[in-house]
Amino acid sequence: MFNNMTPVVKGIIILNVVFYIGTVFLAHSLYDTFALHFFEDSRFHFWQPLTHMFMHDNAGFLHILMNMYVLAIFGPPLERWMGDKKFLFLYLSSGIGAYLLTTGIDYFDYMSYLESGFSQEVLNQRLFGTANNPNFWGVMVGASGCTFGVTAGFAYLYPNVKLQILFIPFSIAAKWLIGAYFLYETIAAFGLTGVNDNIGHAAHVGGAIVGFIMTWYWKRNSMDKYRWD
Repeated sequence: MFNNMTPVVKGIIILNVVFYIGTVFLAHSLYDTFALHFFEDSRFHFWQPLTHMFMHDNAGFLHILMNMYVLAIFGPPLERWMGDKKFLFLYLSSGIGAYLLTTGIDYFDYMSYLESGFSQEVLNQRLFGTANNPNFWGVMVGASGCTFGVTAGFAYLYPNVKLQILFIPFSIAAKWLIGAYFLYETIAAFGLTGVNDNIGHAAHVGGAIVGFIMTWYWKRNSMDKYRWD
């Protein structure tokens, strides 16, 4: 798998690892600087919608490991098909799509608090936390929105490619597996699963929508130079 890595996918993985090592092990203060805060929070900076895509959970390796594994599997076929520049554009655009959908939902919640008559002091404490609980609202980190855009594009281009999942004894077509995952994430984004798992489901949905639309558009305009099915 890793012998067939394409240049942009390889570069993105390296950049994610550099960000992870730098912010988790070498310069802890930069974690809060590069992670994405709600734009009404004083800790928000204009670069965070971009830098948060290369940040990952500092509590363990699983978050970055899973995202980079997904990128290494589904990214190269997509990059070979559309080229490095368009792939990079799709990847970053999917991350922005994840940010916009998540922030839109957060802003709706924020306005609901405002309209409920809370004072600004109480509102700030509820949404943005205190010195003892600085992340009550939470920060957004991770490449999941980007990788969901990549997987959505892959599922559109190669819907019948069989995918094997650990512990499941049979393979599943990409369109069904990735489609089912997207459906679950959509349901979870609306809070209908009843599970409080601290996962940015809306980011996954936003990234997948952008990745699918861009791939659909480029495919529709006869960019099909390569096949992998």
